[in-house]
Amino acid sequence: LADLLISHLSEESDMFGVSLLRFCRLIRLVRVVKVFRLRCMKELRLMVKGLVAGFRTLCLSFVLLIAVLYVISGFATMTIGSDQRTSDLGLLIHFETIPQAMFTAFLCFSGECIDRSGRPIHTLIANEFGIPFVMCYVVSYMLVSMGIFNVILAVYVDITMKAAKENDAMTAEQHARESIRIARTTRELLKKFAAAYRLYQDMDNIDKMPQLDFNNGAAPFTDNDIHAQIAITKELFLLVIQDRCVQRLMDELDLPPDRANLFEAIDADGSGTLHVTELVQGLLQIRGEVKKSDAVATLLSTKALQNMVAEMREEMNASFEHMQDFVKAEVQQSIDHLSTQPKSLKRLSAVE
Repeated sequence: LADLLISHLSEESDMFGVSLLRFCRLIRLVRVVKVFRLRCMKELRLMVKGLVAGFRTLCLSFVLLIAVLYVISGFATMTIGSDQRTSDLGLLIHFETIPQAMFTAFLCFSGECIDRSGRPIHTLIANEFGIPFVMCYVVSYMLVSMGIFNVILAVYVDITMKAAKENDAMTAEQHARESIRIARTTRELLKKFAAAYRLYQDMDNIDKMPQLDFNNGAAPFTDNDIHAQIAITKELFLLVIQDRCVQRLMDELDLPPDRANLFEAIDADGSGTLHVTELVQGLLQIRGEVKKSDAVATLLSTKALQNMVAEMREEMNASFEHMQDFVKAEVQQSIDHLSTQPKSLKRLSAVE
């Protein structure tokens, strides 16, 4: 329809109206930005944000590069541009003014140091001016190409990566602050487990319920179904996590995809059942990505446990040594006592 309208206007109207309509058609391309909202475009979104964040650094690097090229071009214009040999070589057009010399220097530092005829500019000038030009050219080339270009690239990459990390940290912080959303999602998930527990209590055997249905229940499941007496077994847990609604709630809580093994991870005491408090604490601890603090906390807990075991071992060794000394003393006392009894009997018989 738009193409027909443009064709009709192009025949009967001026070019201004046609150009305006074409511009309006190009505005529709802005809808492509919606693609960045997709989850698969996360890396592309981070790159674009890093590029935008490093734009200021890129502009400052241009200022630095232009300042260095201006200084080099000034000396080149005063020396090479004012020499008659440059005009004889047909290179005066490249060093006649500072802007022309700046453009020539940029081409030479970027690898395109040739004139209009395709001759290498630096080679021609080096043959005429000798070693002084060669030394100045090498120093300036190392300064700009090896120095400034690499520094600009390194700083820009660092700024881009830092912006991406800050964006990840900001996103993680915002997600961590969504306590209300997490609480509501956790409550809905607990309702599902409570509903499954109530259905399980109403049936004789869990083998009779190969798949749970939370949507066609006779009575709605409310917060009253959640109580401390709920005990989720492993079989019931595996049945509950097969429900699509439960899977969606777990996705919102950022639980790991390997959910069939979550029961063993949450059941820390090895009792074979999960109560409400144990289930909530376990799910909230497991959600999200593994952070460095989690590994450090585990390492510190292990070291603290090792210290406690070492202290208990030392105390047990000290108690054992004390008990061993006590037993030896008692045995020696008993032996001494028994050894004195025959002498006492002899004395009694002598008195009789």
